[in-house]
Amino acid sequence: MPDPVVHLVLVPGLLCTDLLWQDQLKVLAEIADVRVTQQQLRHASLDAMAEAILAECPPNFAIAGSSAGGYLALLVKKKGGARVTHICLVDSTANIDLEEHGERHQKLLDLAERGSFEIIKQQMIETFLNADNQNNSDLKELVETMAETVGLERFIRQLKALMQGVDLRDELPNVDCPTLVLCGSDDMRSPVKQSREVARGIRNSKLVTIKGAAHLLPLERPKTVSELMRQWLIGVLPLDGTELTI
Repeated sequence: MPDPVVHLVLVPGLLCTDLLWQDQLKVLAEIADVRVTQQQLRHASLDAMAEAILAECPPNFAIAGSSAGGYLALLVKKKGGARVTHICLVDSTANIDLEEHGERHQKLLDLAERGSFEIIKQQMIETFLNADNQNNSDLKELVETMAETVGLERFIRQLKALMQGVDLRDELPNVDCPTLVLCGSDDMRSPVKQSREVARGIRNSKLVTIKGAAHLLPLERPKTVSELMRQWLIGVLPLDGTELTI
């Protein structure tokens, strides 16, 4: 096996763990020193999470984030500048300050503070997975396992951190590294229009919409996501600002 060509850190989103990236960890290990950060579970603010990721990473690294993890990846790029050599954003947004996000997070917070974790997990399954995969016992079990690992207390802390998030769209023109933007066509939580807005704001980017998938692309379409990320890392995927639907 050739020596790794890049350091890659993977960032899970809300109520997710390293299980989200299990396929990518295996496949991309052939070309990268790849690992999943845990900093999103250890801190009470997005700024602190980003600073901690920078502190634990080597001088130069690539970063990929799913959902809220994608927003966090953009924040890491803002703070880390040239240290971040590549970015991959999966079902994410640059503007976490949208009214619809605030309303959704407040409803989840209300449920969480009442201890209604089972209701929250069911809602997550209904928004994280497409209609077919909501009946897939293996995927449902994975989502529930990730939720249990995060736990109610850390989930509340994550929500409160997200509710303090700001609009990073003005930072998009400053992203100067190869950027892959992935989204599921059936994602209700982060619709394609949000990914398109991100991709159009970054010069050296590629938007790929994956048909029939929802919010947890790394789990729902693991082979497709891993292959696209492999091409992104080794530099063979044209990042020409065009969109691709597969």
